[in-house]
Formats: sequence, C-alpha cells, structure tokens
Amino acid sequence: MQFELGRPWFDSALQRLEVRRGNRLLAIDPSIEEIAALRSVIGNAGELTLVVQDRQLAEELAEHQWPIVTVLAHETSGGETFGTNDSLLIAPRTGPLLPVEGYAQLARNNLRPGGRFVVDLPADNMVPDIRSAWHELGWDEERLHPLQGVSDVELTEAMRAAGLRSVESALGSHLLHAPAPAELAAGFADILGLDDDEITELGHAIVRLRQGDGPIDALVHRTQVSGQR
Repeated sequence: MQFELGRPWFDSALQRLEVRRGNRLLAIDPSIEEIAALRSVIGNAGELTLVVQDRQLAEELAEHQWPIVTVLAHETSGGETFGTNDSLLIAPRTGPLLPVEGYAQLARNNLRPGGRFVVDLPADNMVPDIRSAWHELGWDEERLHPLQGVSDVELTEAMRAAGLRSVESALGSHLLHAPAPAELAAGFADILGLDDDEITELGHAIVRLRQGDGPIDALVHRTQVSGQR
C-alpha cells in the first residue's frame, strides 16, 4: 500500500527563503515534486544546483538536461562545498538527519556573504498521531527514529555558533491531510519500513486514539530556521 502525502513545510520554507529570479539556488535532496517549484522561482536567468542522495534519481533528473539546472549525486555529510550561492534550501521530508552542526557548515560553505538560507527539519515529535499509535501498539521505538528530529533551540544555537547572521526560528506546525488514518500511515510506510499489514494495524490504532475513521488532518511539527551568511 502506497500513498503520497503533501509537504506543506516545503511551501512554507520556500516562501520564507524569498528567492529572487536570477538567484543561484542550492537545494539539498529535494523531492521530484519540489524541483518544479524550485525551477519556477529562479526563472530562466537563475542557476539551480540539486544535490541528490539517490544516484538513480540523480541520473533520471540529469537526463532532462534543463539548461539552468546542475544535478549532483552525493550523500551529504555536512562539510561539503558545492559552489557559491545566493540561497540555500534544506527541507528533508524525514530523517535520518545530519548532526545540526552539519547544516550550519553547509550554510557557511555554500553561501556568498549575505546569502540567505532556510533549513526545515523534522521536529522532536514530527507526527504525534503516528507516535501515539506506535506507542499504543508497543512497537520498537528505534524504527520511529526518522520521525524524531531536532528542536528549534538546538538548530538555532548551532547556526549562531557557526557565525551565521540574523538567525531566527519560525513556527513549524502544519496540517497534513489524508483521506483516512491508514493513508496517513501509508504515507510514511517507506521510511518506517512498514509492510501492508503493519500499515493497516497502525491505521487502526490511530482510529482508536482519535475515535474516528474518516478523513484526517494530522498535525505535523517541523523545526524551521532561517538566516544569512
């Protein structure tokens, strides 16, 4: 069972970044759906560099031969330099995440002086409905790790410690719509390693906790920090 959920945090992060047409924009591991929005905001005069962890996906993207887009297949560790850019966007859907210092170094190493960044990561308890249902079922907590991220204090302090300027956190709560609780579970099945039976079981647990089996607007917590080089 597969279900594709939205990513409202990405829209929020991209809006906050305020990318100008003609900018040199670096995006770390965006999804296919997000790339169209990234290409649109920079316009024909800009430059877009995509750093993609999945080599097969990187090759598929490179085949498009978009004139303003450079695709790099690379598993980011946090200390790399991919060029001098005006803007940096990092908004992974889930973990596993880098140490927070790694995101600070990516901003320092890849932005021109005055260049802007937005880093948007899973918060400590990214999807409370899934975590509560998971605990009710007594499943292994370690498997839930991709949905357990970082606090805004932790990320903000790391950015400031790296010498980045105008560092601010923002409210990172969003509503994620799914037609039913099982579809919410299915939307994270890949990263949580859920089979079809587990998706159904997790969906039933969400129903019991929410006392309803209809459409669901699940609260999603993210940690979003912006600033300048």
